[in-house]
Amino acid sequence: MAVIGLSGNLLYENSSIPKAFVNRSYVDSVIRSKGVPFLMPITEDEEIIKKMAENVDGIIMTGGVDVHPFRFNEEPIEKIGTISAERDDFDFKLMKYAAEMNKPILGICRGIQVINVYFGGTLIQDIPTQRNTNILHSQTAEYHVPTHKIQIVKNSIIYDMLGESSEVNSFHHQAIDKLAKDFKVTAAAKDGIVEAIEYKKKDSFILGVQWHPELMSAKSVKMQNLFDMFVEVCRSRK
Repeated sequence: MAVIGLSGNLLYENSSIPKAFVNRSYVDSVIRSKGVPFLMPITEDEEIIKKMAENVDGIIMTGGVDVHPFRFNEEPIEKIGTISAERDDFDFKLMKYAAEMNKPILGICRGIQVINVYFGGTLIQDIPTQRNTNILHSQTAEYHVPTHKIQIVKNSIIYDMLGESSEVNSFHHQAIDKLAKDFKVTAAAKDGIVEAIEYKKKDSFILGVQWHPELMSAKSVKMQNLFDMFVEVCRSRK
């Protein structure tokens, strides 16, 4: 069985004692795909991060707070959201080792943004103030409810899973601006906001999606299929 690393998050809940966690929806999505979920807690220790990357067959870069604009050589604008230097440091070190080890990577929401920035791309810091759009990218509807459509490029991993268009949920105010080198956009919203990217190098597997398939997968076979596909990729490359 493939062991799937889940990049961790920090929670400060009515206490100064931080908790290491990932949302249960990631765990459940991996388990439904017969993968073994492995929580990768945030740490500053690079040897530990390297060892965690070595011991998994693939990595899901999970959602979370904004990526600090310093990471892509910009100053924060007024509408920047919550940032975490500690999480940025961990995620970018984890990306470094995962890329060096050629581990399959699936980035979700913040995860697609981390992938893009790590490989040299940039981000829109705040869609409502920096782009002219009438699509709500940060929904108030229930988390599993799709709220806008995406158009999908043929001859892509996403197309094989979802077809030429799909309805997705949406919980972000940042998005890809300048695309990183060696990546291609494989899905976008009707306002042009990037919704999926793939790495073009054939001997590697890196896929990023801007929506949250893990929040839809319990009710959507197609979204669960994304995790089935990723776990199978990780298993086949062991």
